[in-house]
Amino acid sequence: MNSNSGETDWQLIYWPGFCGRGEFVRLVFEEAGIKYVENNDAEYIYKYFKCHENEMDGFPMLSPPIIKDRKTGFQLCQTPVICKYLGKRYGLYPDNEADEFHADQVNATIHDYIGEGRLSFHGISPNETYEIQKEESKPYIARFEKERIPRYMNHFELLLKHNDGGNGYLFGSKLTYVDLGLYHILRATEFQFPQSWTNILPTIPLLKAFKERIENRPNIKSYLNSDRLKPFCGDSMM
Repeated sequence: MNSNSGETDWQLIYWPGFCGRGEFVRLVFEEAGIKYVENNDAEYIYKYFKCHENEMDGFPMLSPPIIKDRKTGFQLCQTPVICKYLGKRYGLYPDNEADEFHADQVNATIHDYIGEGRLSFHGISPNETYEIQKEESKPYIARFEKERIPRYMNHFELLLKHNDGGNGYLFGSKLTYVDLGLYHILRATEFQFPQSWTNILPTIPLLKAFKERIENRPNIKSYLNSDRLKPFCGDSMM
């Protein structure tokens, strides 16, 4: 286990060794200044979520990432839902109903993108490792890189521009959990597809500035320079 220092109310349960989908959740915790502890014990996760689904305490969970309130026992899975829940609870949430539903829309698109990117590295089966399906995955990766990255990035650029010309965040004048999700997929794209990222940057100046803006927020900057930051696994944008 690892955590930021001090008393913690929250536990984040996720696989060890890489950032993966757990990173969406970490960014919300970190920006909000909420202390949390991670359980990255793979044996525990396999037993709890793969072997004993019918014996779980509380509301059934399918797979990590999962957050658990260490005081009440409340637990929640599904990354987009977790981020929305934490955003609403800790002040990283839109201020009006229209923005709330548009945030749902953009959040869903963000997770469509990361899911599609991951699947491109799994040309045979999403449940097997990339290593055993490298050759079969090549055309899917090439298509994602050539066609899908530009389409998504141009859309996100347009979304950012829609709010005050793109000089701030996605909704109103405040940062929300959706901004943090967008930041993560930009960072994941830059890591996984460095040449495509370099090539597309001239066409997405607002996203480039947005990424830099998020990275310079005090809590995020501190997190990015801490030992809590986990590496990308090196394939599948995870």
